[in-house]
Amino acid sequence: MSTLRLGAYKLPAAEVVLVQTLFRLYSHGDAFRWTFVTAPPYDALLVDGTTDEGMRPDIDRMAKAVLRLTRMNSGQAPNTLERPIRADRLQEWLKTTEHELIQTRPATQLHPGSTSMAPAAAPVTEPETLSPLRFKLRRWPPAALLRSDPNRIRMATLLSRRALNAAELATISQQPVHECQAFLTTLQTTGLVDVHKQPSAPPPGAPAPAAAPKPAAAPPPAFARGLISGIRRRLGL
Repeated sequence: MSTLRLGAYKLPAAEVVLVQTLFRLYSHGDAFRWTFVTAPPYDALLVDGTTDEGMRPDIDRMAKAVLRLTRMNSGQAPNTLERPIRADRLQEWLKTTEHELIQTRPATQLHPGSTSMAPAAAPVTEPETLSPLRFKLRRWPPAALLRSDPNRIRMATLLSRRALNAAELATISQQPVHECQAFLTTLQTTGLVDVHKQPSAPPPGAPAPAAAPKPAAAPPPAFARGLISGIRRRLGL
């Protein structure tokens, strides 16, 4: 199964991070065949439809399909997506565009570096570094982000009570740590959490940290030792 490539053209960094995070969530399903890339060639392109540069006609020649991000309540015109980016609407557009591209793409057409005799190799991704920062919910996430997923609802409930990092959230919620990290990244990108740099209380069941050893008592001064010895001699001890 060949992979379709989505790029972004001069979008704000926060929106690029959000789209990358949504792609990691989408990719948990076997049917998702899109990958987010930072360089051409593109099958589809995300651009800012609120700027003059994003509306230039030559932008449409950079990819077979172009999705323009517009302002809130600007209307649902074809190939547009209102801000803020909604995960369900972006996924719906990707599925529709995927169907159109597959119908028009020749069966032998593949991206450079692949062959028609073997399936395309899965892209190699570097292991994701877990953030040591802890996050606590500032307000409850919208329904579009939770998607009625009981695991997400449980993670959000835990984050509403205390500040946790990805590893701690995975331990308490019994969810894969990469899913917890992706969920925290989405919450941070959408401004739904506060960042806590100070360590929080250990998760339930975690061993308590070892207490620091107490410093040894300092030996008595020399004059005190001599006084005590004198008293013991007088008492015959």
